[in-house]
Amino acid sequence: MIKARSELVLDQPFFAHLALRLEMREDPTCRTAWSDGRVLAYNPSYIEIMPLEKVKGLQCHEVLHLACGHHLRRGERDAATWNKACDYAINPILLEAGIQLPTGYLDDPALHDKSADSIYAALVDRDEESRGGAETGAEQETDTQEDAQGGGAAGEQGAELKESGDDTSEGAGDDGSAAAGLDEDGEATPPSEQENDPGMSGEVRDAPSNSGGKDSAAEMAREEDSWQVAVAQALHKARESGEMPGSLERLLAEALSPSLNWRELLRRFLANVARNDFSWVRPNRRYLHAGLYLPGLESEELAEVAVAVDVSGSITQSELDSFGAELSAVLEEFETTVTVFTCDAAVTTQERLARWDLPLEFEARGGGGTDFRPPFERLQEDGEAPACLVYFTDMECDRFPDEPDYPVLWVTTNMQYASPPFGEVATMEQGI
Repeated sequence: MIKARSELVLDQPFFAHLALRLEMREDPTCRTAWSDGRVLAYNPSYIEIMPLEKVKGLQCHEVLHLACGHHLRRGERDAATWNKACDYAINPILLEAGIQLPTGYLDDPALHDKSADSIYAALVDRDEESRGGAETGAEQETDTQEDAQGGGAAGEQGAELKESGDDTSEGAGDDGSAAAGLDEDGEATPPSEQENDPGMSGEVRDAPSNSGGKDSAAEMAREEDSWQVAVAQALHKARESGEMPGSLERLLAEALSPSLNWRELLRRFLANVARNDFSWVRPNRRYLHAGLYLPGLESEELAEVAVAVDVSGSITQSELDSFGAELSAVLEEFETTVTVFTCDAAVTTQERLARWDLPLEFEARGGGGTDFRPPFERLQEDGEAPACLVYFTDMECDRFPDEPDYPVLWVTTNMQYASPPFGEVATMEQGI
């Protein structure tokens, strides 16, 4: 598993970036592997007999479950059926990316391009139809046996066992304990922890914060925030390296689509470039004993931020005031410096500010055309490479620069115009 993870760093940077967030742990009580957003656990007996490429595929499979939030979204749905639905949703994406999955993986062309939620509903409907037919057949068979044998208690008992899923003979190992659902003390593990990986590619379990306590909702929100930030950052890293399959990028773009207001998106975007970056300069000590040099975490500080503000056209003073106040409130949480440009068809002002110079204030000037290129060009001329650039505009322009090496967030007052060719977009509601 460690060797597979180290190879992913070079072969699949998106998956590696997210896999490095997870604590790797042996768990002989599970049939294959599982993750809950914090731990990646695996049965060593299962992994030992698997080719390295499929071990890498198993890790990618688990990571993609988490990137899609499958560990946070099950709710009251059946765990085994939810795992099956999630597998059907992500496996075609992994296969299209050239990733090898463990033998037995689930794939149904009829379910391609569907969400895990819609697949779950389809599977439930299919199971109910199948169960209805099976029950009708079982009743007829039982009636026949009772007529011939004078009773059917034994047969009914066997049918109940089979229907309840208590048959645990499938997948038994050398001693049968793991497949039989026994822990190290010989105690039975819950069925939900035995039977929830029908595709043999790794199970997704509920996040530990999904405990139902009074703080559960807040904990789940923090967990979701953390993973959305990590996924956005991993996407940026993979785009930089050119190793990002189109189908995977589309799937994750949908998973990250803004169901949030623009303030929360702004906060997450800045947290994204500030936290949990990996560096080869600081090796991960956890794996040095095994002779593996993996990247370690850098500190959680935000390098210089660039802010460009379009002060031409139809942007109102109230919108500028709202943007300045919200951006300032977020920036105050970080130790950073800010280069601020105001611009229309050219850069009109440029300031370098520290945290104690906040809040940011902008003045609507009106008139003039718009060109998005000047602030990017000025940064390049000055030899500056900011941690990110936040551009506030009404998007009434089609003159974009080439995509820079740093992430860009466009905060716009409307989406009537074409989306920018790069970066993320947050829409600021009108009239606030």
